[in-house]
Amino acid sequence: MILNNAYSITEMTDFSGIKISLLKLYSFSEEQLNQFADRLTFKKLKKKDFLLKPNQISNCLTFINSGSLRFYTDTERSELTINFFTENQWAADIESFLMQQPSKNYIEAFENSDIALITLKDIHELMDIYPCFRMLNALIANLAIPTTHLATISTKNPDKRYKELLLKHPDWINRFPQMQIASYLGMTPETLSRVRSRVC
Repeated sequence: MILNNAYSITEMTDFSGIKISLLKLYSFSEEQLNQFADRLTFKKLKKKDFLLKPNQISNCLTFINSGSLRFYTDTERSELTINFFTENQWAADIESFLMQQPSKNYIEAFENSDIALITLKDIHELMDIYPCFRMLNALIANLAIPTTHLATISTKNPDKRYKELLLKHPDWINRFPQMQIASYLGMTPETLSRVRSRVC
């Protein structure tokens, strides 16, 4: 992953959210957590900065301390939103990350964001030193969920898709533009407007 010039390294080294996230996976020791923390790079993104662009390789897992990111791709007709990432979530283009192949997608800062990054190389080193860090595979697997979402949206009617979004991510509704929410749900903004009038 190539970091563009708009990125700035920050002195902010807030590890608390990352620690909570890791301890949900496994009861890592303080030494193990410190080893993980030592390998992190903390950065600030401005709104519309790119974390990833097509033909770049996603070689880091990114934790969002504050702000939000949008994961999307270009189609012949328009941009297709694959996922949104918000505070205390991990982000990556998981296919590019695991295969170490150039991405076809974008990850863009929707808001000014504080992030922390750890490289795939450092993750593998941690797994070699402490086999318990293989529990990170569960975290990585969770990032594959958007692919499943894209594969199933055509099998669900618009109302059901919107109701599921309300259950899983109610905060997205007022945070992100209706056009991007509609794109994520695989419908036009006009259809989404009609669905919201029926469901709300």
